[in-house]
Amino acid sequence: MSKFFTVFLIFLVAIGGLAFAGGSTELEVGESGLPIIRVGAQPYYSWVPIQVIEDNNLDEQFGFEMEVIDFPSGGPMAEALGAEQWDIGPIGAGGMVAIPNYNARLIGDIESTMDGAWIIARPDSDIVAAGNTIPEYPEMIGSPETTKGKDFLCTFGNISHYMAIDYVQKMGLTLSDVNFIHMETAQVYTAFVSGNGDFACIGSPSAGQRLLEEGYVLVGGLKQQGNPQKDVMVASDDFFTNHKDLCVAFMKAYLTAATMLNDDPEYEVEMTSKFYSRYGRTDFTEESVREECGWNAYVDLNNFDEQPEIGSWMMELMKCYVESGTMDASVIEALETNTTDEIVLEAVSELNS
Repeated sequence: MSKFFTVFLIFLVAIGGLAFAGGSTELEVGESGLPIIRVGAQPYYSWVPIQVIEDNNLDEQFGFEMEVIDFPSGGPMAEALGAEQWDIGPIGAGGMVAIPNYNARLIGDIESTMDGAWIIARPDSDIVAAGNTIPEYPEMIGSPETTKGKDFLCTFGNISHYMAIDYVQKMGLTLSDVNFIHMETAQVYTAFVSGNGDFACIGSPSAGQRLLEEGYVLVGGLKQQGNPQKDVMVASDDFFTNHKDLCVAFMKAYLTAATMLNDDPEYEVEMTSKFYSRYGRTDFTEESVREECGWNAYVDLNNFDEQPEIGSWMMELMKCYVESGTMDASVIEALETNTTDEIVLEAVSELNS
């Protein structure tokens, strides 16, 4: 499966230019007479501000109508951007495909802190028995010997796969030393509790919480491995090039919503539960959502000036893949070329004025 993923990425790179070619710059107009922005979404924390935008009519307030197009994970989301099926929206690790292959523009980071993306093992496994063997990362459990030859359940093009690669590398192993088994995020939990795989790489905090409550053991994760996540906002090349005013308008709506969520923890829990329910998620409870909201926070108008350079998290993500031999070094140059702060700076400036 490791070899399959390498071939999969090479294929995406090869077809990227073809998939992106062409397309109209014209936007449909909604019943209100405002242009429609097609927003890519997944049923996870980074996309909850979309619910706030809708509930508070922030889209119309900032001069557009919003059509939400949902995806199960970052891989399909990136490919759909290449097929020009959406214009702008948050994305996680799928950005490493969308940016170099489909010329997507990274226009902002959208999370200030995050936890809940974890790697989990069985309590009676040799992985857990090994304990911590890497002093620099005291929360990581396992050893090179107990990792080699093992099966990692994860989603290709998703943060869970990045965690797995980073875990393997920190153990001093190569990708050929382990097996990556691809499945969508919702399937990882079911497969793992059914006895499949040795490591469950969970991008959904709710599913991870269920595993931990059932006695499984946390052995790694973004925070545990020293890699805090900051999902990013991306726009298609066409939308960025021909509709910068609407890029700014959407960022103004998103930042306004993010600030509302950060300012009111109870409202954040309410909106997160509502958004998850809307997209059919059944793997959460009010308690698990409350915990997730407590771990995480958005980049907003109040903490914007405290954030690191835009795109720094995505750069570390891509470097991990390049160093593992899974992606070509040219993706780094593509990221540098396609990262810009002009949209978010203009949005923040207009909101603050």
